[in-house]
Amino acid sequence: MMATRVELFVDYENVRHGAREVFGDPRRAPSLFGHVLPQRLGVLVTQLGEAVDPDRELTGVTVYRGRPGPKSGPKRQSEFARRVAAWEAQPLVSVKTRPLRYHVAGRDDAGRAVAWRPQEKGIDVLMALDIAIGARDDLYDVAVVASEDSDLVPAVEAALDAGKRVETAMWWSPAEPRRRLRVPGHNVWNHKLDERRFAHLRDDTDYLALS
Repeated sequence: MMATRVELFVDYENVRHGAREVFGDPRRAPSLFGHVLPQRLGVLVTQLGEAVDPDRELTGVTVYRGRPGPKSGPKRQSEFARRVAAWEAQPLVSVKTRPLRYHVAGRDDAGRAVAWRPQEKGIDVLMALDIAIGARDDLYDVAVVASEDSDLVPAVEAALDAGKRVETAMWWSPAEPRRRLRVPGHNVWNHKLDERRFAHLRDDTDYLALS
């Protein structure tokens, strides 16, 4: 019997900020809090589905994240590069990035920009394309979507229409109920990842200190 091919798609900043909001105080938690190990997350969601499909096999983990530019400073760029290299050193993990866009967040007395606020652009589109095209080209049997971004719903619908199974994964706490990604007309299985599972997945490596 052929294995059921499982692909994990990770909207990384959505996952990271979600962890901070559910399991910590995003205003006070250290900057490292919320980071996770994508390959370990892929293994976990594959295992969580074995009760209904014991032939599941993780075949890929794709991480989507904005890439810092010069306005973030060389240390942040180096931190990002080291983290991505560590992810891609793990089996089955690939990382897709797009450059961050920057908006002025502060000016000096002369009106010159001295602080910048980064923003991801195009990450959700990149991820949506991979989900939809992967389904069309039969690159997976099960797509696990780690994101709460409703902009991904059309891509999930395309995968379902192509006959693929789609599951979601999100952080969960009884004290912090969250809206999961829903697709009208479909009962999408959601993996609720509680604090115990977050502890298993979290990455406290300080890549900035290694820069």
